[in-house]
Amino acid sequence: MSLRWTALSASVQGASHEHRGQGNQDAVRLKNPSGAEDVLILAIADGHGSARSFRSDRGSALAAECALRELRRFIRQLGPDAPLSRVRNRAVHRWPKALVTAWKSAVRADLAARPFSQMEFAAFPEPPPVVKPGEELPVSAYLAYGATLITVAITRRYILYSQLGDGDILTVQADGVVSRPLPKRHEFQANQTVSLCSHHAHAEFQIRVDALRGPVPALIMLSTDGYANCFGDDKDFFKVGGDFLSYLRSEGAAFVGEKLETWLRQSSHDGSGDDITVGLAARANAFPSSVRFG
Repeated sequence: MSLRWTALSASVQGASHEHRGQGNQDAVRLKNPSGAEDVLILAIADGHGSARSFRSDRGSALAAECALRELRRFIRQLGPDAPLSRVRNRAVHRWPKALVTAWKSAVRADLAARPFSQMEFAAFPEPPPVVKPGEELPVSAYLAYGATLITVAITRRYILYSQLGDGDILTVQADGVVSRPLPKRHEFQANQTVSLCSHHAHAEFQIRVDALRGPVPALIMLSTDGYANCFGDDKDFFKVGGDFLSYLRSEGAAFVGEKLETWLRQSSHDGSGDDITVGLAARANAFPSSVRFG
C-alpha cells in the first residue's frame, strides 16, 4: 500500500520585527502530491535580515522557489526506480550544486530587474555592484540576498532531507518519539550560520536519504530557528512535535492548518520575537480513518 502524505505550512512576522517595522524574512513553499505516485516537497528559507542582507526577504523567497523546482527536477531525472545508493550519491554531490547555481541565477535576474541604490548599499564600502553579462557578481551582492534553507522531499520509495544553515527538522514516530534526522551543528550559535551566500555553500549542505520501510515517521516538521529559540531546550522544543501529532490525530489537518498561524504568532510574542515559519508533512496512514485528513 502506498503511503499518503499531506503538507501544510504557516509563516508569521516576528513580534520584534513588527515592532521595528521590518518585514517577515522567512519564506515557505510546498508541493502536495497529486496522486499516489507523486512527490511531496517542503522548502523553508530564512533570510538573514541584517543591514548587509537588506534583500534577504527576496533571497529567502527565491531560495524556497528554486528548491521546489530543483528538487522536482532532481527526482524526475533519477526516475522512480533508481537504486537508493545512486539517489544518495547524487543527493550529496549534485543537488546542492544545482540549487546554489539556480539561486544565484535567480538573484542575478532579480538584481538586473531591481538594481541596488546607493542608499540600500550603504552598509558596504564599495559601490553597488551591477549585473554585467559574462561577469560574476561579488560576494556582497549575494550577501544582500542571504538566506538559509531546509527541505524535505518524499517519494514513494524514500525521504530526502537537506539543510544549509540553522533551523530544524524533526521527525515524530507513531509512538510519539521525536528526533532529528540530521545532527545539530553547534557552530551555528551567536547568530552565525552558513547560508546560500557562503563561500562553497554547496559543500556545507547536510544531506540524508532514508528508505521508506521500517519505522516511517508519522510527522516531519521543518522550522526556521525562530521557533526553537522560543524554548528553553531541546526537550521543550521536541514536545511541540508530539503536540502537533496529537492535534492531527484528534482534530485533523484542517484544524491544525487553521490554527497554525495563530500558534506561531503567539510563540513569537511570548518567546524569541523572531519570524517563525513551520512546514508539516504528515503521513495520513498513521492517523485514524475517522479523522478527516487533507
